[in-house]
Amino acid sequence: MDRDDAMRALCDANAGRAAFYRVLAGYFYQELKEDDLEALRARDLLAGVGEGPLRDGLKAMQRYLRGKRFGARQELASDYARTFLAADTYDERRATPYESVFTSAEGLLMQDARDDVYRRFCEEGLAVDTAEAFVPEDHLSFEFEFMALMCDKANDALARGDVAEAARALRVQRDFSTDHQLNWIAKLCDTVEAVARTSFYRGLSQVTRAFVHDDAQTIASLVEVAEGLEAPCANADTALCGACGHACVA
Repeated sequence: MDRDDAMRALCDANAGRAAFYRVLAGYFYQELKEDDLEALRARDLLAGVGEGPLRDGLKAMQRYLRGKRFGARQELASDYARTFLAADTYDERRATPYESVFTSAEGLLMQDARDDVYRRFCEEGLAVDTAEAFVPEDHLSFEFEFMALMCDKANDALARGDVAEAARALRVQRDFSTDHQLNWIAKLCDTVEAVARTSFYRGLSQVTRAFVHDDAQTIASLVEVAEGLEAPCANADTALCGACGHACVA
């Protein structure tokens, strides 16, 4: 694969990852509206997805949507409130999607995880819009949106030929995935699967768990590719070398 092909592959991978992160962010941020349900029913959620936990989760979501034609919006709204907002629950089983809840000893909001997430958002010049309601930055939907925005940053850098910045944006994603997703996503998903009453949200849990773990491996591969493009060519004794197919830096 030559340099241009490698850069296009990076862009395609980042675009696809950003889109999926934004889909997941939307599911966790608020309950689905009727228009959302109709759009989902019209899609084949399994198209292009290979066998494995991700497909299993999508299959459960699709089966629910196509099998529940009447009352689905109300049922899902109730399940969302119960599962993610802890409505009408009085026991310890709760899946409120905040990292602090799952990583602090007390299980409280606004703990160290939120502070570190906020710091990393600020470092990248990003901020959560709290104009309508205050939601701590370590909400899973915001963490997913951060990953999507870093994919955008990487692709913007690649578009202007700044491979070093693209590699940096990917390393930020790699570190954020390790420090703020892999450390609690399994606990969250375990709780969702224990609390949720609909197969849609249990399927979403399967999808989320599988995607986050799979994407961690994907990011590692993308970082390796980007850093390979960033490194000066070993055959840099000519202006254009046949080994890499681009102008090399001596």
